[in-house]
Amino acid sequence: MSLSSGGWTQATPDQSAALPGPHYGASQSQLGCHTVLMSVRVSVCHSGIRPLCLPGAGDESLRLQLSMDPGKSGEFRLSLQDSSSGTGRSVTIAEFDLGTVNYEVKSPKCHELSLAAPPHDRISFNFRCEQEAQEWATVVISSLKEARRVAPQDNGAQRLLDGADLQKTLALQQTEETCIELTRAIEAGDMQSASVFAATLARQHAALKIQPSARDYENTEISLAVVVEDFSSSCCVTVKVLPHMTTAALKQQMFLEYGFHPRVQRWVIGQCLCTDQRSLASYGVRQDGDTAFLYLLSACHARLTLQVLQQDQESALLLSPSSLSLSTSPLPAATSANGPSSLDRRPYTTLPPRLHTNSSTGGSERGNISEIRDLINLEMPQLNEALSSNTASTQGWSCPSCTYINKPTRPGCEICSTNRPENYVIPGGYRPDALELRRIQQEKEAIRQYQQAREEERRENFARLVMMDGQDLLPNPEPVDCRICYMDLQPGEGVLLRECLHCFCKECLRSVIMLSEEPEVSCPYRDDTYSCSCSLQEREIRALVPAEEYERWLQRGLSVAESRCEGSYHCATPDCLGWCVYEDTVNVFHCPVCRKHNCLICKSIHEGMNCKQYQDDLAARAVNDSAARRTTHLLKTLVQSGEAMHCPQCGIIVQKRDGCDWLRCTVCHTEICWVTRGPRWGPRGPGDTSGGCRCNVNNQKCHPKCQNCH
Repeated sequence: MSLSSGGWTQATPDQSAALPGPHYGASQSQLGCHTVLMSVRVSVCHSGIRPLCLPGAGDESLRLQLSMDPGKSGEFRLSLQDSSSGTGRSVTIAEFDLGTVNYEVKSPKCHELSLAAPPHDRISFNFRCEQEAQEWATVVISSLKEARRVAPQDNGAQRLLDGADLQKTLALQQTEETCIELTRAIEAGDMQSASVFAATLARQHAALKIQPSARDYENTEISLAVVVEDFSSSCCVTVKVLPHMTTAALKQQMFLEYGFHPRVQRWVIGQCLCTDQRSLASYGVRQDGDTAFLYLLSACHARLTLQVLQQDQESALLLSPSSLSLSTSPLPAATSANGPSSLDRRPYTTLPPRLHTNSSTGGSERGNISEIRDLINLEMPQLNEALSSNTASTQGWSCPSCTYINKPTRPGCEICSTNRPENYVIPGGYRPDALELRRIQQEKEAIRQYQQAREEERRENFARLVMMDGQDLLPNPEPVDCRICYMDLQPGEGVLLRECLHCFCKECLRSVIMLSEEPEVSCPYRDDTYSCSCSLQEREIRALVPAEEYERWLQRGLSVAESRCEGSYHCATPDCLGWCVYEDTVNVFHCPVCRKHNCLICKSIHEGMNCKQYQDDLAARAVNDSAARRTTHLLKTLVQSGEAMHCPQCGIIVQKRDGCDWLRCTVCHTEICWVTRGPRWGPRGPGDTSGGCRCNVNNQKCHPKCQNCH
């Protein structure tokens, strides 16, 4: 604790004596040059020392006063004053140099002062209330440490710096100036100057602490939800933090507010194990309600002894008084010459949670579970039970992944979301608490809302599908590029094929339909590793091409179906489009187009003649028809010379005029290999290499004369 007189208010001794209770301030005592730090009413009893009470002085007139010399560092005086005189002035009964005495807290309302040198006389002070005793003990103990820390000085003269100290001071000044210049260069973006200053500090082997400025963060206090867990229990608390706080500062705050030593704290935020140097904002803590997990180690595992804990507690209480959540009684308004009024400051206290009995000077202010429970503003009912020393064993199931103890009714782990073990059975007599009942109710409400939202989404999707099913063409919902012409298509400009969801522009699809020789127009999507096998639907084709082209596509489909059907017969009337599929028991086909009667036995129309008469007439005409004989002889010559061939499927004569070796029969549309005079593919059609010419299978040509073009 650092004490100085620069900010104390000067007051007269009369004003000091007129204060009714323990008061703070800086009043000049009767000695003239000492500044009064604190004064409190006491009653005393003594042993082995001169009489301390003047005749007629009652207990209510005695006041214990602590003062210091502003001009001499570490010089404190403890005096006992009597204010019962009628003059209004206080009379000093006894005065002690704080560096020559020991001060001990015997009980919450009784303290004892003893001389460090023989004969070790003792004085006991009885206080009116515990709060005054605690406040007085805190100030006296911290002043006693300060007095013992400062070395004695002869007549208050300041020790002069020798040559080595002066050199160290100058070196420190130069290092600090270089750090300031480095900060300015980095903020200004001056890389050259920053590198020069950084090199200077590196040559000096300066120990630095570099972190972003607090102005880079939001300076708004937020509420951090902290889940605290140890080996056997867990609870939830809310901590007020600033985003720019480091993890080390958060540990110190938890140490001051809840008594958890920084050594035993392990923080996990955003699935990351926090390091002391990083800020909370770097882990995503930016708004109220953000969650952090605090895991507490055992003191043995953290190598924390009771003595170290007591020393650190005392140091933390003295160095960071504003961190405690206790509030003191309002101080009198005092105007400071060098600082703001005490009313402008945030209220705080340097008192420990409780001063224990038989604690020696320099001892620690210890806190136990009951004291922590009194200090914390409990927001959840189960926290009070968790902090109670008589809490029964916790019911629940242990998570198989993280070993967290969950409530019996919770279906998944609260920490890692692992499912509850299947063999776990909720105890029969278990009754959920109010918080758990509220969670169960919230889960049921969430499930109901989810089911309702899912049903609404299902209805919306069904309505959207019905609307889309009524459209012949589906527009693209997102910007894409056509895989044929690579033009950018904005939403609605392309066509999304129903069967495969590939998207193309309308012009490209229209060209694919008009150039297709198959009745089924395949999706034109191709790349190096994939070829789409889906087809365009009939209504998509109807919407993409003009009406006359659509009719031609339908006729093409009928022609292909007729040629590929084994029992088909086309009407013998010239230019008639009628055809049928007949059975062996049927001999006559009545064409619904030209209304002619076709004889299925003779494969012709011979109205007025029976089949015998027609065949005789046909044979006679063939003998006498020289044109028919010449045509038959020409075709046989072409086949024998290799300029023509019979289709391996339907038997008609096909001829290759020029081009590659790949042919297609105009009747049955069978793909033919010209050099092998056989089918290109196997019985399963295009792509079947189990039969046919097997060209390029195992990188071998199908024939020595193959041009490798099919």
